[in-house]
Amino acid sequence: MNLRDLHYLIAVADLRSFVQAADRCCISQPTLSTQIKKLEDELGIQLFERTNKKVLLTELGEQIIASARRILKEQQIIKELAATAQDPLAGNLRFGAFPTLASYICFRNWCR
Repeated sequence: MNLRDLHYLIAVADLRSFVQAADRCCISQPTLSTQIKKLEDELGIQLFERTNKKVLLTELGEQIIASARRILKEQQIIKELAATAQDPLAGNLRFGAFPTLASYICFRNWCR
């Protein structure tokens, strides 16, 4: 299982269509179906009930989709943290001062 598979899983769950989900993910429908089937085989469960006209999530599939959404949200937070860390002006600025000098310096957030 990888993050790409979770993206595919969520796309199918949101759109209730393998064809539309494949379009959203910019891959072919057979590739998407194969990846979803591989994920189902790896987990040993069926995530979707498939008919000719519609795709429905199983009860366990709904729980897994919720977990997949949380995982991808955490992935996005990690990416944002990394992007922020690359900014040279990001982060905390710390400096020290002699005790006698410190009493004369008043910073906006510290003196009230």
